[in-house]
Amino acid sequence: MNEKMNGSSQRLTQSMLKKNGIRVRQFIPGRMRVQVASCRQDVQKANWMQKFMTRQVGVTRADARVQSGSVIILFDPDKTELSGLIQAVLAQVSDPETFPDDTPAGLDGLACTDCLCEAPDEKNFKVKARRVTWLSSVMVFALVRKWIFGLALAQSPLSFLGIAAIAGTVPLIKEAVQDTAEKKKVTVKPFLAAGSVATILMGEAFSAVQILWIYNVAELTEDYVAQRSRKAIRNILEVAPATAYVMRDGMEVETAVADIRPDDVVAAHTGEKIPVDGTILDGDALVDEATINGRSEAVFKDIGDKVYAGTIISQGTLFIRTVKTGQDTYLAGIMRMVEDSLANKAPAEQKADELASRLLKIGLAATAITFAVTLDPLRALTVMLVMSCPCATVLAASSAVTAALANAAKNSILIKGGLYLETVGTTDVFCFDKTGTLTQDLPQIMTIVGRTPSISEDTILSLAATAESHNQHPMARAILAEAEKRGLTVQPHAVCEFKAGRGVSCNIGCEEVILVGNRQFMEENEVDLRWFDKKAAEQRGLGRTVIFVSKNGSATGMMGIANPIRPEAVDVLNYLKADGVKAIHLVTGDNKEVAQTMMDIFPFDDCRAPLLPEEKAGRVEELKKEHQVVMVGDGVNDALALARADIGVAIGAGGAEVALEAADIALADSNLEGLIKVRNLSRQTIKVIDQNHYFAISTDLGGAALGMLGLLSPVMAGMIHIFHTAGILVNSSRLLSWDPSCRSIDGNINSTRDTNGNDKKQQSDMNTKVSTMNDKKEEPYEFCS
Repeated sequence: MNEKMNGSSQRLTQSMLKKNGIRVRQFIPGRMRVQVASCRQDVQKANWMQKFMTRQVGVTRADARVQSGSVIILFDPDKTELSGLIQAVLAQVSDPETFPDDTPAGLDGLACTDCLCEAPDEKNFKVKARRVTWLSSVMVFALVRKWIFGLALAQSPLSFLGIAAIAGTVPLIKEAVQDTAEKKKVTVKPFLAAGSVATILMGEAFSAVQILWIYNVAELTEDYVAQRSRKAIRNILEVAPATAYVMRDGMEVETAVADIRPDDVVAAHTGEKIPVDGTILDGDALVDEATINGRSEAVFKDIGDKVYAGTIISQGTLFIRTVKTGQDTYLAGIMRMVEDSLANKAPAEQKADELASRLLKIGLAATAITFAVTLDPLRALTVMLVMSCPCATVLAASSAVTAALANAAKNSILIKGGLYLETVGTTDVFCFDKTGTLTQDLPQIMTIVGRTPSISEDTILSLAATAESHNQHPMARAILAEAEKRGLTVQPHAVCEFKAGRGVSCNIGCEEVILVGNRQFMEENEVDLRWFDKKAAEQRGLGRTVIFVSKNGSATGMMGIANPIRPEAVDVLNYLKADGVKAIHLVTGDNKEVAQTMMDIFPFDDCRAPLLPEEKAGRVEELKKEHQVVMVGDGVNDALALARADIGVAIGAGGAEVALEAADIALADSNLEGLIKVRNLSRQTIKVIDQNHYFAISTDLGGAALGMLGLLSPVMAGMIHIFHTAGILVNSSRLLSWDPSCRSIDGNINSTRDTNGNDKKQQSDMNTKVSTMNDKKEEPYEFCS
């Protein structure tokens, strides 16, 4: 009975938390993180909650995180319980104790874009929608009375229309005061409010209502487009389900994802979304990882493999040991990166802000001149309404960049800000890492050669798989994967000994000794490899790692193992050369022989190998002295070079997290075609911004001229405002669905020659070399098919 009451009480508490907008984001014994605010208008709750919780029994410390509106509470589990802390949080929410003298420095100037939510938030959007609705009702009433029934409209300040106009002006005045106090700069709102009040006092209340209606419709339209872009990003990067099944005493217990903590074992079944980042303890399954890498085919996952939150189990059951939860997961980090990118202004956006500021000053001067020359307040009001609305000019760049970032996310390209979006289209030097960037992530067995014709490939592979069955080295995984693919049986063995960097030996029964390793390992064990010298040299010439297999001291076979070259890589690099890139460099930690093989296949202008991480970064710094440099890599050893480059591009969700953090752009689907897509998107964005600026400035100047000549009424001036604002938003929104697929400079992907004179035959020859190096029977990669 008590358990039922406790469960009911817990559900009631959760309901009350949700009702009050409170979320327990993370809980482990001794630590809890509670989100108590979601936007600028109530972000002080976090600071007040910190002060309040610090005074509670058992709480050792409470830290406010103003940026996310959260409070981290550290407590002694022996002195207080979770239920008591939750009740204290609810008490502070229902009857808040405020601390007005303890507002943290810098809080007053915090913009909504700095908080967890992005402006405009849904609450403000709903308020504006209601405002537009009732203003529209007043407009319809007035038009029906005047045009249908032919009745006169009373427009004095105390008439129905006058009161309605005053009611619509009051929120505008409040917003104008708030903007002036918080942003420390004059916006368009004070001038619109002043114009509306002047129009009402002149007995033109209906004109004031029309101006207010036009302005609010424009604001609502702008907010709608911004919300649409952000929702597009959130839908693409949906992280995890609300609940999951956690193993408790051998049973699956449905648990809120927010309550899962590291080391918990989570069960996930067919059709379910994986809620955490973790490692598979038991089971196997096909996992759809399209949310993190864009791959259309499900990936087989087995014991020891990593899985990510937000991916879906297509078939099978997994038991996952939790490593990261909630906002610490990989996909949640990517979500924050994309959301944060909206605040990272591109140069075009900064120029738009400067242009809008100048236009506002010109507008004020034009308004004053018009009134001084004509002594006509309506004519001056008309000029002011046209010229004192720089929002369309600012929106010209920001709306285009926001839509482009959402488009990039939809194409599995994650960009950390408009700055990098704008710059990547004009960079003229690219540096590439090799392993994991130009080649695929996991090595594969490319060739198996037996000592004599009687020794089959399967025999050699079976011996190697038996020796490597407990090894987690990438080479060992390649051997085991190929053995599993061929359906070979791994024999049990009694003794296994690993020699780091050299090889492995194992005993099968009492008689057979199997050795698998490199030449040094074989020579240490006095195995004669002279018969393989020529074939091993051929394999090394192709850039492959050579592994030998021996049985009872006699060389049995040899394997050539390599990371296959990405099928699109050659065409992408040739495309970059045709697209105006001046030089492409290879910077790799591999040996010179492997690097030379890559030089024979790819159109590199220069190669540096072998390089340590700091040497890669030094090479990038050297090139930056004369060029804008893009560094493309995927591993820990690339992170420093990625950070030093003008633009760092990280390849794939499987890459090192430090590389993703250091990079400015991430190609989440591991496809190098993303380089072409992001360059195309960059140029299209700049093109749309230029169109928007031309449209905004021309309508502003044209409308102001007509207003000064008395050929434009205040209502028509307001219509110009909504016309060019809506036009800009519509033009920018085209970027949401624009296809950034590969296109050549002249728009024809089938052009015969590039800027270096390379023709299709040369590129076909390069594809043939790739096919030979990969030892595959498949057709050469068809670029942008």
